Amino acid sequence: MLNNNFFLTSFCTFILTFLSMEAIAELQPFPYSSMESQIVSEVPDYRLVLGSVAKSNGKLNVGKSRRLNANMVRSLYRLNDGFELSEVWNYYQKQVQRENAEVWYQCYGRDCGVSSLWANDIFGESKLSGLERSQHYGVYHWRSSERSHIAVIYGIVRANKRVYLHVDQLTAKVDQVVKGPVAKTSDLPIKRQTPILVPVSLDASNRLVMTSSARSMVATISKKLLAMRPQRVFFVGHYNGEEEIDDEIEKSELLAKQLSDYIMSTVTGLRLDSYGVGSLSSTHPDSGNMSQWVEIFIEN
Repeated sequence: MLNNNFFLTSFCTFILTFLSMEAIAELQPFPYSSMESQIVSEVPDYRLVLGSVAKSNGKLNVGKSRRLNANMVRSLYRLNDGFELSEVWNYYQKQVQRENAEVWYQCYGRDCGVSSLWANDIFGESKLSGLERSQHYGVYHWRSSERSHIAVIYGIVRANKRVYLHVDQLTAKVDQVVKGPVAKTSDLPIKRQTPILVPVSLDASNRLVMTSSARSMVATISKKLLAMRPQRVFFVGHYNGEEEIDDEIEKSELLAKQLSDYIMSTVTGLRLDSYGVGSLSSTHPDSGNMSQWVEIFIEN
């Protein structure tokens, strides 16, 4: 009996080790976090969500999704006290960028949809239900040899200020994953596009402030948009004021919206979308020591 138990235990350990080797996507955990749980499994019907989530007539409504047969390592981390979601998010962003990963989908804050649906319906983890303004979700894909690697990352700040990060690391055969990123019209622009940085800020009354040089830059941008008539323009506000994440996101949204409205007053007939990411994004190479700015992405 002892030998049989030993054999069964060894066999299960071998299977779990094999699945872990197959599923590992080589993303390293944030060093200032603790693992709350981890599951290693083969998932024959993984639902890869590529849009915001909501409920309609009692049914889950996902903007877009795919079904995959993949091996998975699912991990839940809690950040140590004193660390922000922006820090762990930037940590993972650098890792997927080193892999030259395609950005299949990204969303921030309320654009991701209902937090409790992500927690309970998508990931099955109640600890991921939190402040919707703090949500950050991304899907990233890259290849190595004959395998496709997909990283699904979701971060949230709970009402008690605890920060959680959910990471699904998936691997599948190359022929099971359609080549190329998913085309979405509602997500943020891919960060590999070159944005135009506009140095703007908010005053004490949360009104947009522009220097004379910034106004001159915006006038030039408006003329360019009139001449180009692009398909879509994104305004992404950044605000790093060492405040609570929710407050930073709200103020960055104000930055982007007010600049978008300012340009809209002179340029009509274009689709201008504004977003705010607070400090939940890596800095622009030209941002220097600025703590507030807006990036403009032009989609031809």
